[in-house]
Amino acid sequence: MAEVSVEDVPLRLAGETVDAIWVDHMLRLLFSSGATVGLECPFTFGASADSSNVFDPDGDKAALAPLLRLHTVSATKAFVKGSVLTIEFADGAYLSAGPDPAFESWHYTGPETPPNRIIIMPGGDPAIWLQEAE
Repeated sequence: MAEVSVEDVPLRLAGETVDAIWVDHMLRLLFSSGATVGLECPFTFGASADSSNVFDPDGDKAALAPLLRLHTVSATKAFVKGSVLTIEFADGAYLSAGPDPAFESWHYTGPETPPNRIIIMPGGDPAIWLQEAE
């Protein structure tokens, strides 16, 4: 099998709504397709790309309240470039998560069976599991 880059993994998020938001040691978004995005390290989020702030899912949980606005909102665009995940939403909200030098920073699990997966490892290298077409 040829080497796969994160840009090759299809993110099945565009057109899907955020059905649930979980907070524990990370922030996790469950989409209507069954796909999930987990954010384990600081990431940026805002009402638009121009008005974003940094949020730490392992920090003060009350500070994550602005992300509740994503519940039932559709993703319009989702892509990975390098080790940075970007998701844009129908209400104009913008989320971006990059690598962390010491920790796994974010992960994507697709709705496929078995699922496509991306985990951004410490330092930014990806671990990728890609469902093979039959």
